[in-house]
Amino acid sequence: MNSYPRRGFLLQVLTVCGTPFLVPLTSVEGHQKAPADTAVTRGSQDTQTAASYFGVRIDAARTIGEAYVRHLGLDTSAESIRKASLSALDIIKQASTRQNAITALERAVRRDFQQGRSVQLEGWIISRTEAELCALTLLPATN
Repeated sequence: MNSYPRRGFLLQVLTVCGTPFLVPLTSVEGHQKAPADTAVTRGSQDTQTAASYFGVRIDAARTIGEAYVRHLGLDTSAESIRKASLSALDIIKQASTRQNAITALERAVRRDFQQGRSVQLEGWIISRTEAELCALTLLPATN
């Protein structure tokens, strides 16, 4: 099995097929790791953890987040985004560090596919956890 990270693959595919003007075609693999000792706190940290999952380039993730929120029939208010992202927020809240949160989110994505928890957005099938993380990137990153 190829060890290419799924989030890197997802962003590459979106770049080539769906969002060529939003994200240049570059590898995000080297930018994915969050510092292991970064403590996770609430509020803007949820947004930062979601962004850390995708690396430094999150424009494509925001585009998917907007499509997911529309798919659910919600607006882009902070309350609606949090409502659309309850499972991912719970995973982030339970983690003691950002790196632990990323690891737990990766496991949740695999579990989503194993259990058929996916969503089709504009022709692409992604896990619910990834869709929720994409929605979280829409929240303002304030301190």
